[in-house]
Amino acid sequence: MKQQIFTLGLTGLLSMITSTTTLASESLPVPERGFISSQPGKTWEEGLISGNGTMGVNIQSKPLDERIIFTHERLFMPMGKPHVPPDQSAHLPELRRLIAEGNYKEAEELQFKHSKQKGFMYPDFFVPAFDLSIRGEAKGEVRDYGRSVDFQKAEAVVQWADDRGVFERRTFVSRKDGVAAILLTGPKSGSLDCRLKLEPREPSQELNNDGDINKRSDEMFKEHFGDIRSTATESSLGFSARFLRSYPGSIQSVEGKARVIVTGGTSEPQKDGTLAIKGADRVLLLVEINLLTVKENTAKSTLDALPADYGKLLARHVPLHAKLFNRMKLDLGGGADHQKPTEQLMKESTFENMNLAWFEKQFDAGRYNIICATGELPPNLQGVWGGTYVPGWASDYTHNGNVPSAIASMLMGNTPELMLAYVSYLESLVPDMQLNAKHFYGARGIVLPSRTSTHGYNNAFGKNFAGGMWVTGAAWASHFFYDYYLYTGDEKFLRERALPFMEQAAIFFEDYLQEGPDGKFIFSPTQSPENWPEGSKSQATFNATMDVASSKELLTNLIAASRKLGKNADKIAVWEKMLTKMPEYMVAENGIIKEWLTPKLGNNDAHRHSSQLYPLYDGLPAEIANSPKLRSAFIKSVEDKLERYWKDNERGFMSFGIVQLGQVAASLGHGEIAHHCLKHLVYGFWLNNLASMHNRRTLFNMDISGGQPSVVIKMLVASELGEIKLLPALPKAWATGTIEGVLCRGQIEIKRLAWTADGVEVTLQSGKAQTINLELPAEISQLKVVKGNAKAAKASAANQQQVTLPAAEEVTMHISLKR
Repeated sequence: MKQQIFTLGLTGLLSMITSTTTLASESLPVPERGFISSQPGKTWEEGLISGNGTMGVNIQSKPLDERIIFTHERLFMPMGKPHVPPDQSAHLPELRRLIAEGNYKEAEELQFKHSKQKGFMYPDFFVPAFDLSIRGEAKGEVRDYGRSVDFQKAEAVVQWADDRGVFERRTFVSRKDGVAAILLTGPKSGSLDCRLKLEPREPSQELNNDGDINKRSDEMFKEHFGDIRSTATESSLGFSARFLRSYPGSIQSVEGKARVIVTGGTSEPQKDGTLAIKGADRVLLLVEINLLTVKENTAKSTLDALPADYGKLLARHVPLHAKLFNRMKLDLGGGADHQKPTEQLMKESTFENMNLAWFEKQFDAGRYNIICATGELPPNLQGVWGGTYVPGWASDYTHNGNVPSAIASMLMGNTPELMLAYVSYLESLVPDMQLNAKHFYGARGIVLPSRTSTHGYNNAFGKNFAGGMWVTGAAWASHFFYDYYLYTGDEKFLRERALPFMEQAAIFFEDYLQEGPDGKFIFSPTQSPENWPEGSKSQATFNATMDVASSKELLTNLIAASRKLGKNADKIAVWEKMLTKMPEYMVAENGIIKEWLTPKLGNNDAHRHSSQLYPLYDGLPAEIANSPKLRSAFIKSVEDKLERYWKDNERGFMSFGIVQLGQVAASLGHGEIAHHCLKHLVYGFWLNNLASMHNRRTLFNMDISGGQPSVVIKMLVASELGEIKLLPALPKAWATGTIEGVLCRGQIEIKRLAWTADGVEVTLQSGKAQTINLELPAEISQLKVVKGNAKAAKASAANQQQVTLPAAEEVTMHISLKR
């Protein structure tokens, strides 16, 4: 029997690749970082996932009736020409009058009436391109089943045996060559018999939560896809379909092509587009997706130019993927449990007793999922994967919480280049956002709606959903634009991309805000995402806390950026004056933060969103840090939400809501509360394929794949310009551990942070010479520089030190703490 590495035709492959290569007769090895699973996926939501940002694959992992779903980041199914919001700005005074009089429902209905919409409108749906079906037969019973994903390679493996021996399928999507590679091997020469076909999703392949065929998905496919063709030759497979409701500027059709390289045996094309293979030694498929924007056109294939060698293709891909994934590592003591299948880890890990290996795998999986799902576009609700033509919430970009959670760890998680996909996407929407500002509010600047995909028009509202009144989207997005500069120090980006976007977001508020009798601004109309005040029948409101907080952050950052660049000298005074007119945060009678900054509107805290906590999602503003009353009110809000909404919540609707609570707790330094939030996430929102879910173990969704790692990182490292806090929210459960590769604001990377009960060892590197304030959770008894040319000096507090760092040089410090 030949070794698998010989079967791949590879010599001198990277050591990381060969480290998990075994004889075909051996059991499936556990990747150094990744997982093994003992069960195939029952539905597509449990399939193994991989991707290169542009193309995704979802592998259901069934030995004899395999389906691999192919998706493309830009495959948003055209559903007809977008509805351009008509100009209703002339009705804004009437709308504001209704809100001021307390007639909130009438205001909500008025805005919808003038929208000329028939109802709430989703943007174009994100849908699959096609499936690759692989069918075969066993000799004897199928046994010794296993499947795995190697996070360092983005390679998925499915393995099983029958009476003939061990069979294996390996799959990855190449970052180098832009294609998916699938290798089928058997126990000996001539042992592979299979039938291959590129085809659309079938109703029988998609079941709803009751186990029944999803008829609506089948109907949607028939309504929107036409001229469907599956083809085969002796060495290729093809798929094509035309979109029946395409429009100018949209994609018109989709094509799939597969080059099939058969070694040994025969391949015979069938009339239905199936390729029947018999007696092969191995089969290699190279698959590409093409989206066409011109009718009656076909894309030129690049498949024939690629080497027909899986190992060589993998070796070209791995360094590009690994350089992103391997920048970070978390070790809290999971140890030997990493060898266990995910099904066993799920069973052993309880809410009260979290299995650390399962937790560490989730940390890795979250980062892996977001890396694989980020290409030219950021991750949508499903990342870059999907298995239905009726995805939840269109699998769009939902900006009022989901997208910010998905991208939350890109910067601190040491993959800042991924954030550029988010930046570029939002920049592409600016003309549509400008129209929103003008047509809804008669204002300059931009308004980012809560939902987008192929356009940025605000259609996401209806008679009972006031999404047209959510005005803080662009301000929230500006946080990430400016943060990219803070983490990377890229002044060119700040000047040419961040500042122009932030200016557009700010100029909207200059026109939109009205001054009230008390001299403070009135934010009207507003919507606090998807919530409504206590006793109200409408989401139409005013003075939503999120809007006030995000606009304050926007103006503060815009002033700092302008001063850094020597720009906007005439506008800084305007923005500073605006900041003095912002409503103050308010505390309700029960001691928690009010969601609307007015005594007229009461909190509705039994709700999944926690938008009033926005100021602490990613930092600790000075006005809150310096106010014991506000700090107390914010953490009480977290505790109240955990008790009121999440305790005994069997459905577990909207997992990113827990991420937000964890982020706030970490920002305030409450490690035990942040850890409690993580227990909810770890226990309830991951499947055996280490894909994250929107609801408790159901509804495939990538929000917490980005959000959960961000909570962990914030608990271990917090940073602002000139300041780094080590272990700011460390829970008792993490008495010892290490984390590697945290990126900090100010161009500093923490190469390694290790801690015990007695102290800390930290290695960091600064991109520039600078002095920072280093803070620990306890009094520092000794700080010793053991590597590098850093200098340390006492600071004003006993748990702080002033550290002067050289540029581009690793510095290691041993820090002893008094307990």
